[in-house]
Amino acid sequence: MRRLSSKTLSRSGSRRLSKDDRIALILRTARELIREKGFENFLPLEVAQRSGVSEGMVYKYFKSKRELMERVAEDWFEEFLSEAPVPDQDQPLRDQLFQVIWSSLMSIKREPALTRFVLMELRADPNYRNLPTYRQSRRFAKSVVSVIDLGIQRGLIRADLNRKLARDMIFGAIEHATWAFLRGEDEEFSVEVTARGITDMILDGISTQKPLTTEMIERLEHMAGQLANELHNARMTPPAG
Repeated sequence: MRRLSSKTLSRSGSRRLSKDDRIALILRTARELIREKGFENFLPLEVAQRSGVSEGMVYKYFKSKRELMERVAEDWFEEFLSEAPVPDQDQPLRDQLFQVIWSSLMSIKREPALTRFVLMELRADPNYRNLPTYRQSRRFAKSVVSVIDLGIQRGLIRADLNRKLARDMIFGAIEHATWAFLRGEDEEFSVEVTARGITDMILDGISTQKPLTTEMIERLEHMAGQLANELHNARMTPPAG
């Protein structure tokens, strides 16, 4: 779909758009507003006003506020998947894993409000496994598993490794490392430093050259437990600001 700036179209101009362009404009405007105000304060009425269409027109294409927000999240995720670099199998294993983790962290930094919506609203939905965002997240998770599989094939990662657990530890570490930023408690985090730290901690733990120590296991278990508590508490309280 062709992207159109919501700030450059008048109401009369928006009426002359094709159906596809009008939907693209609504989605683009909705994304801008979620980014500016957070998903908690998002209103379809403001989307209509900024897009130069009626509120009824918004609901003509999206049955509810939730459906509109889900579609924005799906488009963002698809954009991320299409732009995420594919690890070069000729690169060192550590560089490949770093690249996957780096791209995930960068997408979070670029769209914190949408990330919060996915983590706090969509993932908490009992129907989450039937949503497009779940299938999209599975597609990205495969990129991590493929790097791990390559490491096993090369003899760099232990063959008895629980691949699912390793994958969950990587994404759990990503969420934990970015949660204060997503909550508005920290203004910034370094994508480069965070990606390198997670890569080293995980890969050094599952490498055939270095066995997973008790200390590493305890650190990972502590991070997983702390993240679970933070996610639970976050659903009960609004973000700062």
